[in-house]
Amino acid sequence: MSEQAAVQEQETREDLKLEIRRVIKAPRPRVFASWTTPELMQRWFAPSGMRVANASADLRVGGEYRVEIRGVDDAEYVATGVYRKIVPNQLLSFTWGNGCDPGNETLVTITFRDFEHGTELILTHERFSSADARGRHERGWTGCLDKLEELSGRLS
Repeated sequence: MSEQAAVQEQETREDLKLEIRRVIKAPRPRVFASWTTPELMQRWFAPSGMRVANASADLRVGGEYRVEIRGVDDAEYVATGVYRKIVPNQLLSFTWGNGCDPGNETLVTITFRDFEHGTELILTHERFSSADARGRHERGWTGCLDKLEELSGRLS
């Protein structure tokens, strides 16, 4: 691969990174738990119009998670991955594989920071194979985080 092609490929990958920031009105330990506790994940970890049928999490580096989501048409979507880095109440990083970007494993990193009256959550999702896959995930994460915000009053 030529140097110019390598630079263009790197620029394309950077363009396909997604970052979403939200303030969740709950303490950092509770927001972190909402990402790592299956019972809490089942309450919000699906985009609008969908629901979590089942969730599991083996919260350790190298441990796996699985989220089974049902759509309005009762179609099943499954997200799976492996935890890469865990700093309790501060950072969570995991691979992400699902049917929206077949054959491509992406990386999600969540940073949790104290913020006035809550927790600032910074979600970074990278390594998308296309702008279309990035856009679908942006809509999905936005819907999920909307649900997490709604749940936040009950996380305090």
